[in-house]
Amino acid sequence: MTKTWTEDHPAFQVAAARRILGREGCESRVAGHVSVRDAERADAFWVSPFGYFSETLPSDVNCYDMELNLLDGDTAASPAVRFHAGFYEARPDANSVIHTHSHYVEVLSTTGKDIGLYSADACLFYQEQAHYADNGIDNPVDGPRMAEALGDRSVVLIGNHGACFVCPSLEEATIKAIAYESSARTHYEAKVVGGHEMPEAEAARAKKAYHKYFIPMMWEANYRRLRRTDADLFETLAG
Repeated sequence: MTKTWTEDHPAFQVAAARRILGREGCESRVAGHVSVRDAERADAFWVSPFGYFSETLPSDVNCYDMELNLLDGDTAASPAVRFHAGFYEARPDANSVIHTHSHYVEVLSTTGKDIGLYSADACLFYQEQAHYADNGIDNPVDGPRMAEALGDRSVVLIGNHGACFVCPSLEEATIKAIAYESSARTHYEAKVVGGHEMPEAEAARAKKAYHKYFIPMMWEANYRRLRRTDADLFETLAG
């Protein structure tokens, strides 16, 4: 019998988030992962496998403990998702981790510098960015070292690689990933024309409003679009 899902099931939510990310410029070839902490077990998380974001179904998403033992689903965990466990163990406040290789984020990750305050939604990343780089010796995506680099911030830019978003909710992590890619593109293009960043005081003022309004409204708008366009996802729902 084919398994069916409910909209609030973490596997369905992860699949929906990946499709939103894919259509909003964060497709990462078959790399990149979306995870959410299990609501009933703080030491477990649901995470997507390798594959294009836009093709994800709930049946692709599995649950593992922090040692990557399979708890729900039928696929052994990829070692590439081990660093998600590192973030969850270090950050009890985090309920979602997203890793992308989106194009402009990947380009600017080569600079070792923050993505600047060139676009309105870049205010979300004011005093939120950290940096991590592979030293060529240790594990290139070592969870504990990445979590240490991140501290209490929400985004770590990984040199020559991409970024990770560590947030209290899947909705916030998803929209921040989208906004980070668009902010990176604006940064890149603003530099070409000699543009200037917004004042830090403006970013600090706008940040709270963007959390209150922009993030939930963006999630809701993108979810509405999924209902209209991604019939194969919603056909997996029970009843």
